[in-house]
Amino acid sequence: MLLGKKHRRILPNLVSTHFSPYLYFVRGFSALRRLKSRKAPYSEVSKGLYIGGWPSSPEKMPSGNPAVIDCTYTRSPDPGAMESSIRWALRKRTQNTPIFIHCAYGHGRSVALMCALLVGLGVVDDWKNGEKLIKEKQPYIRMSALHRKALEEWSMNRLSPQKNGSNARY
Repeated sequence: MLLGKKHRRILPNLVSTHFSPYLYFVRGFSALRRLKSRKAPYSEVSKGLYIGGWPSSPEKMPSGNPAVIDCTYTRSPDPGAMESSIRWALRKRTQNTPIFIHCAYGHGRSVALMCALLVGLGVVDDWKNGEKLIKEKQPYIRMSALHRKALEEWSMNRLSPQKNGSNARY
């Protein structure tokens, strides 16, 4: 839990009020950065799997009422959080729900989690191939050493069911 953020990603009123100048600055900075870059707010990595930056409005989200994995917290997802997110996303995919993973800009944390999800769904055989696939669709990705380390740990200890690309259902 970061700054008292609850499971449903809601900040308590006191924290929101206290940090509102910072939160407004970050939102404004992100909006200006997006306007300047003119890149699409999200990219479809594979059928029904989207990655992008913090959506500034509902119109900036993929269509189809996607399930959202919000990676806007300040740290790289740890292997346990990755596993939990992947299991949740796998359940959503069995319901044919699209998945939208986002962080602040769609360059690092969301990429790391999408790499793991691509492996979990059997779209790719390892996270490095997932990174290559994402880079084809969204060239401006920048995973840090912490993201790569978390992915290595997750792939060595993963609990989610393993699939191979030849019999993937997604």
